[in-house]
Amino acid sequence: MEEIIKWDDLPALESLDVDWDFKPISPLGKRAFVRITKEEIPIMFAVDNVFVQVATFTEIYTGQLLDISKGGLSVNLPVLLEENCPLRVRFLLGPVKIVSKAIVRHSRNMENQHITGIEFIDLDSESAGYINGLYASLILHHSL
Repeated sequence: MEEIIKWDDLPALESLDVDWDFKPISPLGKRAFVRITKEEIPIMFAVDNVFVQVATFTEIYTGQLLDISKGGLSVNLPVLLEENCPLRVRFLLGPVKIVSKAIVRHSRNMENQHITGIEFIDLDSESAGYINGLYASLILHHSL
């Protein structure tokens, strides 16, 4: 005869204590999103570079895309922009035009290049989904 399991007789785990703090190891490190790098873009789109237009309140600059995620991008610009500077960015990523409000999160001068980290503000869900899908495509491409 089969024994009936009484699940309610098992002790609750709410009061379970552990003697260490569990911190999962993230492959992203401190980053919130997976990034597609400058080296991976030619594999995906058969182009050497993706150019990004960045508009401040007073100027429009064109820079080279260094990496991208659904959270933002890194661009090599001809000028050093100040942190928290509001922007509008526009670029073609394959067949898709991405346009978004953005803000400068960091900007630094490295070997005569102005590397600027830009966070998307209110990136539309279609564009965010497209960028996320690119990473999935890249992983699939590497596994074949």
